[in-house]
Amino acid sequence: MELPDDVPSRVAEWKYLPAWQVENWPDQLAALTGGRTREQARQIRRIFEHRLRLVRELHGAGVRLAAGTDTGTGYLVPGFALHDELALLVAAGLTPAEALRAATRDAARSLGLPTIGTVARGQAADLLVLDADPLHDIRNTRRIHGVVVDGRWIPPEERRRLLAAVEAAAAQTPPPQQGATMTGCGCGGHP
Repeated sequence: MELPDDVPSRVAEWKYLPAWQVENWPDQLAALTGGRTREQARQIRRIFEHRLRLVRELHGAGVRLAAGTDTGTGYLVPGFALHDELALLVAAGLTPAEALRAATRDAARSLGLPTIGTVARGQAADLLVLDADPLHDIRNTRRIHGVVVDGRWIPPEERRRLLAAVEAAAAQTPPPQQGATMTGCGCGGHP
């Protein structure tokens, strides 16, 4: 919510969420940020930049950073938002390799999960195969060729079919019943 002017009006991956959810985001954003004065908006932007510096300092001090974007937060699509988080880590001063470690090895360690080198024989690992080098440009993590999940190769055609099924399911998902409540604050601190 620190950068409401940078919030896109439409992003391709929003199609993987129910339309009623996406359509509510501008109202939620307006409710949270609409009453800010220009000075308050400048102050909030300075807070965002301070957070980037803080991440850089924590990293420089050897603090383990674990990437893993919030879900249920407006303007974020689970899975896809991680690419934006990686870019923010690089903007904060991490190298692309360090940002990737924050999303893989360090996130796994933070959760007590096995990491490369600690996976027992016979355990399947997940793998992302990219069409471009993310160490050259972290945005290349979006250039996904295929994935290995639980030891099973999912080629590009199957991945497209799976995403199409998610899109179709999202299109068929009705809004919550009248009177239903959401849990969680939805205040993940993202734009």
